[in-house]
Amino acid sequence: MSTPVRHTLDQLEVLDAIDRIGSFAGAARELHRVPSAISHTVARLEGALEVPIFDRSGHRAILTDAGRRILDAGRDVIESARRLDVLAEGLQDGWEPSLQVVVDGALPMPPIMRALRTFILAGLPTRIRLDVEARRGVIWRWKADDADLMCVLGLDEADGCVVTSLPPLPMVLLASPNHPLGRGTPINRTELIEHVELLVRDSDPATREGDEAWFGTGHLVHLSDFPTKRLALLESLGFGWMPRHLVEDDLAAGTLVRIKLADGDDTWTFQPLLVRRADRSQGPASRRFESILLQAVHAPAASNP
Repeated sequence: MSTPVRHTLDQLEVLDAIDRIGSFAGAARELHRVPSAISHTVARLEGALEVPIFDRSGHRAILTDAGRRILDAGRDVIESARRLDVLAEGLQDGWEPSLQVVVDGALPMPPIMRALRTFILAGLPTRIRLDVEARRGVIWRWKADDADLMCVLGLDEADGCVVTSLPPLPMVLLASPNHPLGRGTPINRTELIEHVELLVRDSDPATREGDEAWFGTGHLVHLSDFPTKRLALLESLGFGWMPRHLVEDDLAAGTLVRIKLADGDDTWTFQPLLVRRADRSQGPASRRFESILLQAVHAPAASNP
């Protein structure tokens, strides 16, 4: 059973006013009360907490050490109460209590993180949640959680969705120059079968073993994300597709090289989409985050350090 609260917000606000202004009389003027009412409120707070808040032995009442601790804690309570008021006012104005966004981990994260930070620093009453998934796991999470927005690499079926195009996502087929497939000469797709294919695991729980393979090799290594996959490529463990934005420096330095296919493409471009549901009205938090995100992802490269 919880302990009953022994103080009131009004008592804490009176204590705060006395300390800020420097006197009981000044606090009375600010709070539009008579001085005796201020003294009575403080006495009731001291009696409720059973702690002497003021030392009255001198000409002027001063905070005790315990009183200073209570004042500091009380100001935290006052600030929390004010945040609650702001939250309630925002929710009354139609802001969503929460906003969930699901994104694919292959996408460039810096603009997404900047959009998230901008949204949070705006002090809006909506609490935002970001989930990073892989491949079909993005759609699975969006549906399973009834999330608000998703950034997905593509949709097989867009009925019931409002979609906005995001910048294209080029993929490149890579290996280390120390790997047999990184020798620089064109090879046939059938040669890939003898080597380890590196994959980022599809986070959809319904994904079956082998569904994720691009080339049908017998050797598959499933990794949690693309940064880990990049390390595996650098260690010559195998070959695989990578988002070009994650390996630009490696390609420039020659630590990773493109695999040249004689009978296929060694590049692939996704058309990512920002998706929301068409069967529900878009709230102000969703609109705000969508606007911030689109501005971030379409910003010139020079402004995306």
